[in-house]
Amino acid sequence: MARSTCGTVCFVVATILGPAVLVFLAISFSTDHWLDFTVNRKNIQEPSLTDPGDKLRRAKWTHTRHRGIFRECYPGNDTAFFELVQHSDDPVIDGYCYYVVLAIPKGTDGHSPEYFSRLHLTRCHLAFYVVALFFFLLAYLFGLVLCCRRLTWVANTAGFFAYLAGFSTAAAIAFFHGAEYLERNKITDEDPIKGQFYLNWGPYVQNNTDRSYGYSYILGWVGMVLAAITATFYCIAGCYISGERYEELEKTRPLEYMDRTYHMMVPPMAGYPIERGYPMVLEAPHMDYYGGYPRYDDRRVLPAISYPEPTYSWS
Repeated sequence: MARSTCGTVCFVVATILGPAVLVFLAISFSTDHWLDFTVNRKNIQEPSLTDPGDKLRRAKWTHTRHRGIFRECYPGNDTAFFELVQHSDDPVIDGYCYYVVLAIPKGTDGHSPEYFSRLHLTRCHLAFYVVALFFFLLAYLFGLVLCCRRLTWVANTAGFFAYLAGFSTAAAIAFFHGAEYLERNKITDEDPIKGQFYLNWGPYVQNNTDRSYGYSYILGWVGMVLAAITATFYCIAGCYISGERYEELEKTRPLEYMDRTYHMMVPPMAGYPIERGYPMVLEAPHMDYYGGYPRYDDRRVLPAISYPEPTYSWS
């Protein structure tokens, strides 16, 4: 079967992009750099000396940190900070990280609706990212099948799952931005474990904290765009493969009835004692069929034809 060069190039490029998308999405999912907070500790040290109980020094939001889907890590060397803020419900992970709160707290009376909305958005962020990884893994498996079986429905299925993966990734990022917006502009609650949110930080901490998006966030966008491009290549390859099938059918369809020979049973007749195929070629009968052709010299001489004189009548 004739194969289209464009179709082959499309699904080869999609197959090559597949592992890259999986790597980008996996790194974005597992690393802790969706949000980076850089705190200028020198500018807030002086006010903390007059703060009762040295609350600012012990507060988590006054330290440089980076946050991911699962953990929030503090890469500094202030080990006393971890000893002062340890909590039985918030253990230290790997020496400098804490888990991001995803569970609904037991006592719900002291929290605002915005707090629970942020919590649900954070959980949706995690759930949709898992769905995106699952769908793109299915798309990549169908892409590998396409390398062995050049079928239209396989290419279209791979493209469909890749599109679902890209959509799920975009939805996860949208939920992340929704949770971030509520945390920064709406929530005034104070979490007994995680501490205060942005509106309660105070002017000293707010003015000396720089917030930026880390490489985990950037890789999420890159993975989403590449997933959409991969899906497009799979769908284009499916269109070309469908065209190949159609052209092949058009080429072979006339031969199906032109090459066939239909045999007919002809009863024995004079001069045709055997069965013959159809259509039969017309043949001139042998001269013995007519008793032989007469020779020119043996023909009988016919008498001359005479006509009478014309007569005229005036009556």
